[in-house]
Amino acid sequence: MLKNIFKNIFGKKHTITDGKTENPNLLNCIGCGICVKSCPTNAIQIFKQRDLVCTYCGACADICPNNAIYLNRYTIDVKKCTQCGYCSLVCAIPIIQQEIPIPKTPIIKKGCNKCCLCVPKCPNKAIYIENNEIKIDNNKCENCLLCVEFCPLNKIISPNDYIKNCIIKVDIDSCIFCKECEYVCPIK
Repeated sequence: MLKNIFKNIFGKKHTITDGKTENPNLLNCIGCGICVKSCPTNAIQIFKQRDLVCTYCGACADICPNNAIYLNRYTIDVKKCTQCGYCSLVCAIPIIQQEIPIPKTPIIKKGCNKCCLCVPKCPNKAIYIENNEIKIDNNKCENCLLCVEFCPLNKIISPNDYIKNCIIKVDIDSCIFCKECEYVCPIK
């Protein structure tokens, strides 16, 4: 965790490499919601169960050197926040995220238009159609993720991206890559 904080403090500030934009790294998200407020296109959603997950222990507010986190945990004063990342060191949400069972295969999200472009791309014939729905056979899938790459609607996500989406969801189709969310993120 400290490695990630130092990397984010002293590392590069961009996620664009070789002209290709990368998906945001959400592994250490603490669900504070600052990015949601800063997004001009409303492309970011925080998971609905965060009220249940956060125990309101106040550890994040206690450790903040700038008193930027108020006791209700969801109110962070962006002007006071220096993005030091200390809040993420004591927050239980990333720990809980690591406890979510990782699916064995890629996940087909709602909104799949059943174009079936993924079916012939699977080298193991693990993707099939049943009852007008595309499904993935757990026994045949080897997680090569070719289906994820070839889905034109980005409705097939990798098991790791599924875990990230349990905490925070970024709609890449609505995102304009303005980077406002990255600039305000306390842990980058």
